[in-house]
Amino acid sequence: MMSSSNALFREQITNAVCGVLQPRPDVLAGWEGGSVAFDVADEYSDIDLTFLVADDTGVEPLYAAVEAAIILINPVICSHPEPPGRYYKFRDGGDYLLLDLCFLRTGANDQGLDTERHGEVQPLFDKGDWLSAKHLDTVALESARSERFQELRSWFTVSQSFVRKAILRDQHATALSAYWGYTLRPLTEILRMRYCPARWDFGMRYLDRDLPQSVYNKLRDLMFVQEPKSLAAHLEKASQWGDTLLHELERNVEEENAGA
Repeated sequence: MMSSSNALFREQITNAVCGVLQPRPDVLAGWEGGSVAFDVADEYSDIDLTFLVADDTGVEPLYAAVEAAIILINPVICSHPEPPGRYYKFRDGGDYLLLDLCFLRTGANDQGLDTERHGEVQPLFDKGDWLSAKHLDTVALESARSERFQELRSWFTVSQSFVRKAILRDQHATALSAYWGYTLRPLTEILRMRYCPARWDFGMRYLDRDLPQSVYNKLRDLMFVQEPKSLAAHLEKASQWGDTLLHELERNVEEENAGA
């Protein structure tokens, strides 16, 4: 749920950005994505604005034009580059609202317009047919997912030794870091391959939406390690779960190949 004041502030910022970008001939289209694209925007949501520009366009003048416009709405107290975009925090935007501004060139491989991965983006303007429905490149996605699956199949079980030996050495901080890096993050990839293959590479984002509730709850419980002595038990459960899922996925691939 979003308050009327938050919605108004978002609208003012969005209009200011579009006001300086839309008239430019090298800015071809603009849209709002993020939480809005999934119809879950609330008080904590960023303003996720993306603009498609000609391949030979320099983006720094575009950022400068936007910055000059948005400070007339509200002072910017912090900006931070986060490729391929840039974040802006406003003085009166509260603790959570940020403008996430991104420029993509027409030749970019992934423009974030396929609904399977990025939801239903909301067009701001379109000077051509740039925002027409985009189809997911399933061949490229499957190729990348298959390559990563082969890597996980051979490495996931072996790499759990990094966590175990840190536990045995009583290196608690190292063990917890290794648990996240070698166990939980790849386990999340495996779970996504099983339950949400279109977004297999989205990491920890949208897990509460992409996984069945019982699966999400199980993963969540494995993430929260209350004290060092409980890490070994968490590791055992998580690594066994990952191994089981990898075997299931492997059987599914074999069955698909046999039926092809």
